[in-house]
Amino acid sequence: MAWKSIIIVLIGLCLFVSSCYPELSVQQYDKLKEDLEKLDEERTELEQEVASLSTELEEIKTKNTEVRAYIDFLVQLVSTQNSESLLEGEFDTNALVDSKERLLESAEKLKDSDIEYYLSLISPENEAETVGVYYKAIERCLKEIKQELAVNGQ
Repeated sequence: MAWKSIIIVLIGLCLFVSSCYPELSVQQYDKLKEDLEKLDEERTELEQEVASLSTELEEIKTKNTEVRAYIDFLVQLVSTQNSESLLEGEFDTNALVDSKERLLESAEKLKDSDIEYYLSLISPENEAETVGVYYKAIERCLKEIKQELAVNGQ
């Protein structure tokens, strides 16, 4: 008798459990399949967009690295001059001459032959040319930074 009650309870449990999981109609199944296909297409599109954005991000990082190198060089170049002297209308040629080697090393990192050439012209004997070289190097750096920051290469 106990076995019969256990069997009846088990059958009841099986019926109860099977009723918890309703079966899908053909229309519901087709709709779910269609939704899954749309979601898969959207996932593929999003993956392509992510790949494109990753490539664009790498390009921006590269540009920013180059811009940062030019800015660092500019800071070194400008820091050779004492702002008080500049305000008095004096250019500190000796400070620029003393920094020539350090500036040349920094310019080599830029891989900009024009700036390296300008810096090679720095001379304590020719103050006018040294001042001109200073401003020409600044001009070149600003031009390169502007070019790197241009939107869509314009």
